[in-house]
Amino acid sequence: MQIGVRMGHIPASRRTVTMAIAVIAVITLSIAMLCGCGTARNTNQATDSGSGGNRLASSLQAYATQLLGQDSGMGPAQKATLRKAATSGKISLSDYKAAWSRYITCVQDKGYPRPTLKTYSNGIQQPQGDVLPSDKADDLDYIQKKAKDLNACGIATVDSVDALYMAQVGNPNLYASHEEGAVDCLKRAGLVPKSYTVEQYEKEANAMGHAAPGETVNTTYDMKKPEVLACLAANGNVFMDR
Repeated sequence: MQIGVRMGHIPASRRTVTMAIAVIAVITLSIAMLCGCGTARNTNQATDSGSGGNRLASSLQAYATQLLGQDSGMGPAQKATLRKAATSGKISLSDYKAAWSRYITCVQDKGYPRPTLKTYSNGIQQPQGDVLPSDKADDLDYIQKKAKDLNACGIATVDSVDALYMAQVGNPNLYASHEEGAVDCLKRAGLVPKSYTVEQYEKEANAMGHAAPGETVNTTYDMKKPEVLACLAANGNVFMDR
């Protein structure tokens, strides 16, 4: 079963922390109540719905420079990748994978199991929620420490590189609204009609988010297509295979 959670414009560590906290939900099975593309968002982020064409930056180079300016614990390797992107206007897949490799090493160095990453057809990678050890399932101190540690690893190694790469492959027009970015991506890939609107997308996403377990919601786009999942993953959706 594939579980989807919609997020705001948040970099890898924020999504990673959400996934870590979602471990609790996996253990209690409450996350099974979500289906398709849910509507859960990181509460620390302002909603970006309805931004009406606003952009994250004027170009990928400018976005890379902007992300560099937001440094708050970023490691030297991630900075170097962003500086390269600020000049070339792109992040190579190899540099992107290297950032995620550093994230995995960081997590393991802190004493946690190797994270499992889901890879989409456009190269985007997402950490999957893991299952807590049986003796830690009710240990809130451990869960909170793990979330904090994963957050720190994400900030240091992959946060900003991930944000830039997602824009590069799934939101090249740099829409500040994930909804606009997703619709643009689906249209460019020929996965929805040219007449498809943000309002339609929001309505369908909302319907999936409120669907009962096992309920099938008809959508304009085919959720079984890898290209659809890739577009949605590039624009604020986290999918877990369960």
